[in-house]
Amino acid sequence: MPRPFSAAPRHETLAYQNQSLHYTLVFRSRRSLGFAVRPDGSVHISAPAGTSPEWVAQQVLKKADWILKHQQTFANRPAPAPTRRFEAGSPHYYQGKPYQLSLAEAARPTVALVDDGLVVSAPQPLSATQTEALLHAWYAQQAGPLFAASLARVWPRFAEFNLTRPTLSVRQMRTRWGSCTPRSARIRLSPELVRASPGCLDYVLLHECCHLLVGDHSLAFYDLQTRLLPDWQRWKAELNALPK
Repeated sequence: MPRPFSAAPRHETLAYQNQSLHYTLVFRSRRSLGFAVRPDGSVHISAPAGTSPEWVAQQVLKKADWILKHQQTFANRPAPAPTRRFEAGSPHYYQGKPYQLSLAEAARPTVALVDDGLVVSAPQPLSATQTEALLHAWYAQQAGPLFAASLARVWPRFAEFNLTRPTLSVRQMRTRWGSCTPRSARIRLSPELVRASPGCLDYVLLHECCHLLVGDHSLAFYDLQTRLLPDWQRWKAELNALPK
């Protein structure tokens, strides 16, 4: 079976509206021209073997606005949140403030805030997985009082609706910060929220309380959320930047 044709890539540059448009061009065994803008902003074009680079350049200019639009979309995306590490010296957050993780020896496993440090103690050295498990358990222990205090701050905003005050519970969730069952007025919140600032926690809780009135994420829902918390996007961005 013959191998498909593929020439060495060419790196080209065009001038368009007083700016330089860079792209990588590869000729392949294909019938049509293919355009791709990658998340890093680079432009990659696959052209049928036998076509001229000059003809491809003309097609690139025709697609220039489309290319620039996608490059701008990728540029405007927030940087991914850093990944947490569970070793001594790594930063960990509690109520929005960073603490340096310390590992210590003690008669039984404990987690405690000491000055600017988050100290995890155990009778024997811990693996990163064991340290993570102890921290998760500690977050869950702290969650109840912090969530109750958040509801005391948030709930007065819903006074006009004469709703049943929701019941809060703590539940570990892989992909969500919270969930709401309007019929039973029950709201579940992730214990990981204790790592976020009180403003972020209030945003998530208010978001779930809004579902007591609007069950979906329609325009009506976001209109309500914006009326009750005009700067919610600020808190959402801060929450998304929290290390995963």
